[in-house]
Amino acid sequence: MNARHPIDPASTMPENARVHQRHGAGIVSRLIAAGIDLVVVVCLLVAGYVGWSVALFILHTRTFGFPRPSPLLTMVAYAIVAISYLTITGWVNGRSYGQHVMGLRVTTQRGNRLQFPHALMRSGVCVGFPIGLLWVVVSRRNAAVHDLLLHTRVTYDWTA
Repeated sequence: MNARHPIDPASTMPENARVHQRHGAGIVSRLIAAGIDLVVVVCLLVAGYVGWSVALFILHTRTFGFPRPSPLLTMVAYAIVAISYLTITGWVNGRSYGQHVMGLRVTTQRGNRLQFPHALMRSGVCVGFPIGLLWVVVSRRNAAVHDLLLHTRVTYDWTA
């Protein structure tokens, strides 16, 4: 790639994808992205559990037993990891890994990137009320409950 003549992202995008670029993302794309993100969060939680187990094994080799976290601790850990993951990826990249795979981007209604507090609030609502995503099915602009509350939108965006 030449610095003077960078490759136009639209020229590498498939023709049938160009017509959907910047349009509101539908429920199927968003559910698949959310499923991928759920897998990422679960992997992060499992990695944390393994790290916790290794630390306990090193500290208490003779009396080691795998930790058994309470359901409350598990739910709190899930909420912290999920909100942190969605906040950081939404703020830094404008998309989580699942959204990247599906070619989606989260912006304000005006098309600007989310600032940290906005990304944090959106992530909290997404994790606290995940069923709100289903509102996309009845919304004319493909908006979930968290999009309506926080004035955000999720669009198809295959550009880097």
